Amino acid sequence: MLSSFLSPSSIKVALESTEKEECFAELLEVLVAKNPGLNRREAMDALIAREEKMSTAVFPMVAVPHALCSSAGDTLVALGISRSGIEFDSPEPEVNPEHPVVNVVFEILFEEKDTETHLHVLRDILQIVSNPDFVKNVLQAKTSQEVYDLIESMEM
Repeated sequence: MLSSFLSPSSIKVALESTEKEECFAELLEVLVAKNPGLNRREAMDALIAREEKMSTAVFPMVAVPHALCSSAGDTLVALGISRSGIEFDSPEPEVNPEHPVVNVVFEILFEEKDTETHLHVLRDILQIVSNPDFVKNVLQAKTSQEVYDLIESMEM
């Protein structure tokens, strides 16, 4: 369950970032605060390299940047909410050249031994963001606890 990888302290309801790489760094600080052994440089390089392969803005208004990071220890997840939105590249620029604006960002770091867990987390995110009310409700939430409670309630 996704909620077992999140806590209110790993959810940032007011991202200050206006660009995706700033967003990656901002959410990385959330992960480092809970996991001091996480190597910032390794994690940031991995996130950027993954994003360069293909955009992680894979749902309307939602992006899921994720990367393999040997210093992660376990699968780590942070969630950020941008009220104004952050521009990402289109995952299919040849079909849709528009740059999607993302308001909800799930950032995931995992070690190679955690590939199966990583896939489960992605599946759980897909299930939650498939709910048509998810983004609307998250954007209305005022606190990280409200967002966490919303996610937990959608898992049942």
